[in-house]
Amino acid sequence: MSTGAALAQPSVVVSIHPLFDIVRQVAGEHAEVVRVLPPGASPHTFDPTPRDVGRIARADLVVFNGALDLWLRDLVEASGSRAPLVEVIADERVQAVLQEAFPDLVPVDAGGAVLGFNPHVWLDPFVMREAATLVAEALAEVDPENADAYAASAERVRDDLAALHDELVRVLEPVEGAAFVPFHDAWPYFASRYGLDLIVEIEPFPGREPSPAYLRYALDKIADSGARAVFSEVQLNRRPAEVVADEAGVALFELDPLGGFPGRDAYHEVLRHNAGVLLEGLR
Repeated sequence: MSTGAALAQPSVVVSIHPLFDIVRQVAGEHAEVVRVLPPGASPHTFDPTPRDVGRIARADLVVFNGALDLWLRDLVEASGSRAPLVEVIADERVQAVLQEAFPDLVPVDAGGAVLGFNPHVWLDPFVMREAATLVAEALAEVDPENADAYAASAERVRDDLAALHDELVRVLEPVEGAAFVPFHDAWPYFASRYGLDLIVEIEPFPGREPSPAYLRYALDKIADSGARAVFSEVQLNRRPAEVVADEAGVALFELDPLGGFPGRDAYHEVLRHNAGVLLEGLR
């Protein structure tokens, strides 16, 4: 741990809010958990501060998604921290979930190794069930005295996430098969898991406005699909979505893939919020 005091709690630094909520649920009262990415910021465009480096230098454990938040790994190196790193998408159990549930989205080589895939894995509750177990195991390594508590908390989180999945299936059943036009490529796992027909993303490169040629391509896809709405995101500039919605003559709604706001602080609240927005926009 970062201090030798007998009652010191392990300090855990987490990159993005959905993982932060899972980690703090598993940790309970036994660890101090802090989040680096502030609410409203995008991991695609985030610029860490010197304060963030200081937090990480004092960390006993670092948890991040992988791929889109590699800036946290860079911060660990810059801080000189020797804290263990937990990279969710690198875990074999997470990759097994992805390969089983989304074979068309997760390419593998002849030997079964994952070649590369969309990193927005936290929007699948079954991935987060494995993340809870992974976090409990990592916490037990740095704080073995509370290993049983971490394991019990992780099991509760896993049960809650299974129930959340069942709830989302029921909520989104009325729009199963509906044409879905999200802002960027955060949503393929969610769309596949809950039966939405993801047609096209408005912004193919997050943080960079789409070219006129790409906008025309997106508009053609929207027209051909009969999509009734497009969706911006809280963390990214909504202007391209406004342009597309206006040109296509469809409604504009706003999704939140990360949360961290009042009413969308807990992971299950984030997914429930988005399911409600999708139900309203697609029905």
